[in-house]
Amino acid sequence: MTDREQEIAEGLRLARLAVELGKDDAVALTRGGHALAHLAGDVEGAIALVDKALVLNPNLASAWFLGGFLRTENGDPDAAIELFARAMRFSPLDPEMFRMQAGVALSHLFAGRFDMASYWAEQSFKQLPSFLVLVAIIAASHALAGRAEQAHTAVEHLQKLNPEFRVSSLEGWIPIRRPEHLARFQDGLRQAGLPE
Repeated sequence: MTDREQEIAEGLRLARLAVELGKDDAVALTRGGHALAHLAGDVEGAIALVDKALVLNPNLASAWFLGGFLRTENGDPDAAIELFARAMRFSPLDPEMFRMQAGVALSHLFAGRFDMASYWAEQSFKQLPSFLVLVAIIAASHALAGRAEQAHTAVEHLQKLNPEFRVSSLEGWIPIRRPEHLARFQDGLRQAGLPE
């Protein structure tokens, strides 16, 4: 962002407008809710919007996978994995499959299943190696699983993608609600060699 405060304010304005004008539109509720979670930190409100979207259109893969991210961020990784699995079944050739896989990886990371987190993250990486959060998940999950070499390689890639990214960047980047999940992710990044 070039003007973080102004851009967040504009993003919030547009997300609220989408939700207001699209109160009967599953896509508007899903995307607007997701934006509100990340820009305003209203994860629970966003979950309610996505749940309404799923009532309106239970076949909307994006609502299932974005609902999965929101539940992971809100502290329920096992419920999130179920939503991601449903999204993948609904749309097996989805161009956003890499996001679904990254969400499953993040959920397993938060649940302490580091081998599963690494597996899903590596699947996503094959599709989009420049996805920053994904590379951070790879670094943390390999480090926490005791695979120091792979973790360090991932941190090197992460720093090429964004030389400014630090362990301390994580807290304001993803709205992670459970302190133990944030601490686990940060600890993995520290072990992988990412600077504070």
